Amino acid sequence: MVTNTDILHFAFKSNRFTRKELIGYLENQHQTVSSNAVSIQLNRLVKNHELIRLERGVYGLPKSSQTTFVGTINEEMKQLSQKIKQGFPFVEYCVWSSQDIVPFMHHVPNLNYIYVDVEREVAESVFDLLNNNQAKRMFLCPNRNEFNRYIIGTEAIIVRTLVSEAPLQMVSGVNIPTIEKILVDVVGDVEFDFLQGAETTYFYRNVIERHYIHRSKLLRYATRRGRRTEVEQFINNAV
Repeated sequence: MVTNTDILHFAFKSNRFTRKELIGYLENQHQTVSSNAVSIQLNRLVKNHELIRLERGVYGLPKSSQTTFVGTINEEMKQLSQKIKQGFPFVEYCVWSSQDIVPFMHHVPNLNYIYVDVEREVAESVFDLLNNNQAKRMFLCPNRNEFNRYIIGTEAIIVRTLVSEAPLQMVSGVNIPTIEKILVDVVGDVEFDFLQGAETTYFYRNVIERHYIHRSKLLRYATRRGRRTEVEQFINNAV
């Protein structure tokens, strides 16, 4: 099923596009596409001011509005997602990339990680499944010392535990985090120690300026992670 997020993801990458180009993209993503349904969704997005009609049959993102954040999705992430779906069809998970963080940073470290966040009860089993015939180094829930000693500066896949009710979104058949999840995770998770103090404020400010943030969703997840006070402080410092 094609979602509004799928359409906005394509809009974010394309700047301007036609309905035919959008449908071609969705079909290449192995989506089941109804031309009439896509037209209805496009009209609804225009009505909600999430897209604008640049000319007859041509659409784009409104220049003055914040866009919905959609993270990186590459072929490696799709393959990891497919393995999890096949091996653990009823498990909550998401797959995302350190490249989702880079565009919002001031000082950019060497980051080349894929994060696989999955329910705690099956984290080790998912790790074993993905690690089978995996060329890239994999780590299971590393602590701060392990991350600093073995992972920094390398390419790695990091399996982490997923907090229940974490805000996720489905794009092109892959579960990825919403920006609200990322904003909370970078405050305290060992994998994001490079984001501290003023750098975190800079990160928050750039995200808030560029993308729509669902505040209640953000703070609800922050509360579940015991980070509401810190997150609210970064928001207040950023605006």
